[in-house]
Amino acid sequence: MGRVAGLTAEETRERVLDAAAAVFAEQGYEGARVAAIAKQAGLSVGAIYNHWPSKADLLAAVVERTTSDELMQLFTSGATSDGVLDIIATMGRVLDERPPVAPLLAEVALAARRDPESAEVLRREVAAHEAVLVDLFRFGQSAGDVDHGVSPEVGARYCLMLGLGSLLVRAIGLPSTPHDDWASLIDRLVDGFRTT
Repeated sequence: MGRVAGLTAEETRERVLDAAAAVFAEQGYEGARVAAIAKQAGLSVGAIYNHWPSKADLLAAVVERTTSDELMQLFTSGATSDGVLDIIATMGRVLDERPPVAPLLAEVALAARRDPESAEVLRREVAAHEAVLVDLFRFGQSAGDVDHGVSPEVGARYCLMLGLGSLLVRAIGLPSTPHDDWASLIDRLVDGFRTT
């Protein structure tokens, strides 16, 4: 199996990323074999290496696509149109739901402990998300929505830690809390950032 007739390079990449996400989540980074990913995608191993030089690069692409898709869904949802803190509250309210990427990101975190390439992937992706949150806090301060006494870096780290913690809770299978109670708590926490 090589390139599938009728598929564009972009369609081939998407097929590989879908297969890689499933195999990494199921078998873990260390257990996943490029041959298994190729088989799931219906492609040859060589077709995968034509796009990504290593398994770590493929993992980076999967994580980048997955986390970018999540952020885009949050920023384009109608519930985020009122202001910066409403965006942050929307992000927080969905943390009690079972995100489909939790097993994948938990695997990345575990692999990062032993594999320098995986650690760099995780560090880069987490730092990029934190930078977006810092910018959100700064924008909120300039718009008069967020209290100037809140450090944008500390506020962003708090949100990031809450989000990463929720992924681990989901990955180990703890049951969800009542959604309305969770949403109420998030709203109260986010209100602490508001200008008084």
